[in-house]
Amino acid sequence: MSTSMTTGVLGMPAPGSRRAPEFDSQNPEELKEFLEEFEELAKRHGLMTKEKTKMVVKYVDKETKKFWKRLEEYGDDYVMLKRKIMGAYSKTLLEDKPTVAELVKLVKKSAKGSIEDEEDLDTYYRKFWIVAADLVEADVINKKQHDEYF
Repeated sequence: MSTSMTTGVLGMPAPGSRRAPEFDSQNPEELKEFLEEFEELAKRHGLMTKEKTKMVVKYVDKETKKFWKRLEEYGDDYVMLKRKIMGAYSKTLLEDKPTVAELVKLVKKSAKGSIEDEEDLDTYYRKFWIVAADLVEADVINKKQHDEYF
């Protein structure tokens, strides 16, 4: 019995199947998780960037599919398409997430001498990482700014 996996577009699960990723536009807060799941699947099946742009729309509802297909990056560059998609939902993605003001407040508090030992540094690092990583992920700050704030 062969255990080889079909690669490429033909190997991707059919939309609506048990193994297929799904994005419900009624729950846009799930967009990030959907894209991560899609990207992992696409990687396992060896999809190229143009194939990813064509396949990602197969796992969304009709309205979302129409919108994403009209984005300039559709059919060309997956990374840019993803950035455009994430930008379209950024307000929702940032709900209940940290802001730059919160990051600045955390940094200023640590600068005032609240870090006295390694345990304090570890605590600061964990808090900083949670806030800053969310801001980088949402394209609110870039990696260089992340490093500068730290």
